[in-house]
Amino acid sequence: MADTQFRPLAASCGCGASRFRVSARPFARFICHCTICQAYTGKPFSDVTVLRARDVQVEEGAQVSYRKHKLPPNIERGTCAECGKPVLEFGLAGPAKLAFVPTANYADATSLPPASLHMFYHRRVRDAQDGLPRYSGYLRSQLAVIGLMLRGLFPG
Repeated sequence: MADTQFRPLAASCGCGASRFRVSARPFARFICHCTICQAYTGKPFSDVTVLRARDVQVEEGAQVSYRKHKLPPNIERGTCAECGKPVLEFGLAGPAKLAFVPTANYADATSLPPASLHMFYHRRVRDAQDGLPRYSGYLRSQLAVIGLMLRGLFPG
């Protein structure tokens, strides 16, 4: 069922050179404290939204360089060739391909879902004060996020 009230969202890297458009409401949002996300974002954690990759259109001229930092999971993390800041990430393949968009990259974050959980909390740099569920360890963190994404992909 189409979300008739959702308006496409503009998003970009920190400098604005790598722009993209999100044409569907993200179905999940979480906060990751893993060391890869810390290195990728240059921040203590990564606050990301999740949507189907087909709902993200990178604008022509955007120069995004993708890199896999570690397997598993099979996540390609894109950075801007101009500023080196995170742009977006892609994971999985085929019709299940997902996009992970750093929440800070949206021009207007008011229509985004609230964050649902913290993953890899054992790797945190500082404690969270938001009351969200916290998952530590690789398996518990992955299972929590997979469950969140499955509920978003298959509501009801």
